[in-house]
Amino acid sequence: MVLLLEDIGGYLQAQGIGTVGADIFLGFLPEAPDSCVALFEYAGSPPDLHWDGEYPGLQVRVRNKSYATGRAKIEQAKNALHGLTEQTLGVTRYLLVKAKQSPESMGRDANGRNEWVINFTIIKEV
Repeated sequence: MVLLLEDIGGYLQAQGIGTVGADIFLGFLPEAPDSCVALFEYAGSPPDLHWDGEYPGLQVRVRNKSYATGRAKIEQAKNALHGLTEQTLGVTRYLLVKAKQSPESMGRDANGRNEWVINFTIIKEV
């Protein structure tokens, strides 16, 4: 659902990670700029039978020509999101955003840019 990506993108922008549409992208990773953050939603946990909430997965990808700068940016995104609790972003209440692992290097892309990834579990109200 795009709304999740809009909420998280807006939150990361408010935290100084970047600017949505300029260097934070929602649901895609464009060829340019070299330094950017991309957010993707993926299948999370199944819905609960007794609570009207959702458990989506969120992936944050960072790309940068510099290994160290890219690593620092993914860490900044992780620190902004991991442990986020009881926050209303947009019109949705997020009960928990939790990293599933530490940031991981994906190596270099075809243009020699370093890519990093981290995945999150989210609990949100519908």
